Amino acid sequence: MKTSPLILTASLAAALSGFGQSNIVYYGVNSNALDVVFADTNLAQKTQSAIVADLRVCLLEWGKESELYLRDKENSVGYLYNPKTCPYYPEEVEFPRNIVSNGTAGIALQIPKELSDAYTNAFKFATANAKAFAAANAFVAFVSSTNFLTLPPNNLPDYLLQNDMTPKEIIADAQEIISQLREQTYYPPSVLGFFNSGIGPAKKNLLTVIPCSNPIPGGRKEWGGFHAIWHKGKWKFIFWEEKEE
Repeated sequence: MKTSPLILTASLAAALSGFGQSNIVYYGVNSNALDVVFADTNLAQKTQSAIVADLRVCLLEWGKESELYLRDKENSVGYLYNPKTCPYYPEEVEFPRNIVSNGTAGIALQIPKELSDAYTNAFKFATANAKAFAAANAFVAFVSSTNFLTLPPNNLPDYLLQNDMTPKEIIADAQEIISQLREQTYYPPSVLGFFNSGIGPAKKNLLTVIPCSNPIPGGRKEWGGFHAIWHKGKWKFIFWEEKEE
């Protein structure tokens, strides 16, 4: 029996934050609370909770640099400013920023229908790929742990797929490769970060973007993402050079 990604996502957020299932997200260094409202008033509460859970995952670390600005503008009383494009989302999807005045605390982050629709489709995609989705967080936890630093070289091909290196070459360079991969701090992906792609050994491959950060001067972080591929029943970092025709 497949576990619903709505339940998985909401459970993850509850475990991370302990804030339950309310439509509230937290941003900034001090984890300021902000209500969430949906433009689609027909959206089921279960789906709303799952979306909010995913928003919290995105904001847990990346959102520490977020700032709230108020203004007086048509259909808006402010916006949530984030200094970088959301590393959890695909490039064509924008993290919500519009602030409206119809929250229970007076102001709220508004989720446009286009974004809630994207989430609804992503939850369906997660159901169809439940095993891979469930394994993604375990993969992130492992590559973020000290156990990855001490991984035997012979095991590295289980965590890396690269089309310009053979498994033997990966094993030979394992120490340097692991050192380079551990220069970043990795974070659990958003449900929106999974997609099918022609990148990889098959015509259609399941990929995800693993959000990551590097420290920069001033105590801030530079954000980006590493692609991982679901290959032979496990997640692997993928470095895939497209060959010229």
